[in-house]
Amino acid sequence: MGIRHLHSFMERKVDGGLYTVKMQHEISNAKKSVEKPLVVIDLMAMFGVFCSDRRSLLCGSQFWVVEHTADSFFKRLTDAGAELVFFYDGTLQLNKYDTWINRQNGKYDRMIDVLDGINARMPLAVAADKFDRTLPNNTCIKLENVAKRHGELIVSTDLECDQALAIYATKHKALAVISHDTDFLIFEGGWQLWHANHIDVNKLITKAYGRQALLRTLGLQWRQMALWATLAGNDFFSYDELEPFLNDLGPHTQKFYKLAEYVRRLTVRNGKLDDDTVRSILGRVYKKRRVPPEAYEWFRQSYAFYQVDEPSEKKPDDPFAYLLQAGYSFTHSILTGVPFNVTLFFFDYRSSEFGNYYEIIEPIISRIGGILLYHHQHERQHITVVTKRNHQEPHSFGTVAATFPTAITPPPVMDLISTDGPVQASLLERKLQLWRWVCSDDLLDVEQFNTVPPAFMCTVLTLYRLRQCGAIRLFEADLLLLIAHQLSNGAFDPLQEPHPQKLISRAFRLGFLFQKVYSHMDRVAKALGLPQEYRPTTPYDGLRFHNMYRVWTSMKVEPHHIEPIAEWRFYQQTKST
Repeated sequence: MGIRHLHSFMERKVDGGLYTVKMQHEISNAKKSVEKPLVVIDLMAMFGVFCSDRRSLLCGSQFWVVEHTADSFFKRLTDAGAELVFFYDGTLQLNKYDTWINRQNGKYDRMIDVLDGINARMPLAVAADKFDRTLPNNTCIKLENVAKRHGELIVSTDLECDQALAIYATKHKALAVISHDTDFLIFEGGWQLWHANHIDVNKLITKAYGRQALLRTLGLQWRQMALWATLAGNDFFSYDELEPFLNDLGPHTQKFYKLAEYVRRLTVRNGKLDDDTVRSILGRVYKKRRVPPEAYEWFRQSYAFYQVDEPSEKKPDDPFAYLLQAGYSFTHSILTGVPFNVTLFFFDYRSSEFGNYYEIIEPIISRIGGILLYHHQHERQHITVVTKRNHQEPHSFGTVAATFPTAITPPPVMDLISTDGPVQASLLERKLQLWRWVCSDDLLDVEQFNTVPPAFMCTVLTLYRLRQCGAIRLFEADLLLLIAHQLSNGAFDPLQEPHPQKLISRAFRLGFLFQKVYSHMDRVAKALGLPQEYRPTTPYDGLRFHNMYRVWTSMKVEPHHIEPIAEWRFYQQTKST
């Protein structure tokens, strides 16, 4: 994320590199010159703010608590007078897949370490402290749904999200950008950079990066910063490639200063670098080393990334662009052949206790792909995925053959996503039938399933799929559905739920498996154009689940324990696949 070592450089070496900001005060001051000061937020950076309770995160998170905290924080900013615009990652740019795959492989290895700690019955507080820096944030939490209640949400598809955000913030004269990515120190613009990782959501204070202070320290101008950042190492031009060059410039503690001296000697005209200059730079970077054939492209991509002028080249016509405008990025990916990234979170491929994660979710992807491609079979009959399929193999590209429904005809995509009331009403039964079919052939004609309240239907389908795969025991399914019911009717106060002392290893894995499969079922519901009432926030509370799991494993579950959900237990008699 950004430029290696730059955060510590700002903190330790740059006078005024980090300073305290009272957000409400800054917004109030800005209102003297503009009616609604603009704050542009990197939404991915906010997961760390709202997942800061690492004990809760290890339990699988308290979804309601996280969303409530986020909702309150964003509301306080708008109440102070700010206009909020959120940016969220859309389609991963093709030139970033190597970086993404390497990060996912590293993340899997780190998650195995955490799983081993839980297996060793490490106390929760100890595990939270030990793995604090390696725990990933829970992106199953739908922060984008919260964000949309408080401002515009822009999903970046044509450009890297950070670049699109910086262009927007500069063009619209934003007061501040909120992120934790040091790349934002490089983009030119008059906005402040508020550090997401230092936000105190109660006091509305944070640390800000001194962008001008960095320029002064390096003795550079904005037009030179893209070159400096490219040669310092980033997501495009990796630090490992550049390290010998940086070491050759001088001692490690002086590398940023020495690099700035080197950049000052180069000719950058109007922010442009000619090919001869680029090749000369690469010759210096790879002195006494072979220049990789990809190096020129790495350099050019990195340098272009930091430009805040809107790209002039016109994108090719996209007949499915309307899907992006309507917020259906997954459907767009399926129809255009863009790879679908399938992440794991906490799943241990070394064990067969829950089966194989990819084999659990592959039929879901195959069937929703078949629905969306049904009227486009002449164009494409498969889905490209990037995922990890077993413990030994790294993340890689693969294809999933689309499974087309035969007993029911899917509506065209335009009809699926239609917001016209009569169209939605006329297609509801068929959409629900398709949703059931994606889960299992056995549910295709089970009309009684529609007696499940919309808010619990996704949960029941998720549990059905997990039961069908033999991944989950009946009492576990009952417990997860019961907690969903308790959350919906306020049967307990999530804010008062105590943290468990230790986690049962199976429950730890199960909590994360449930929410990952739930996210797939939820994605299907959205692609089918089902109303929001069928796609509630994942009804999971990690503290409640682990506390009750320990109790339920030590007692006999009686009918009265599950009475509130008894009529919805369609997963009770599943046929294994």
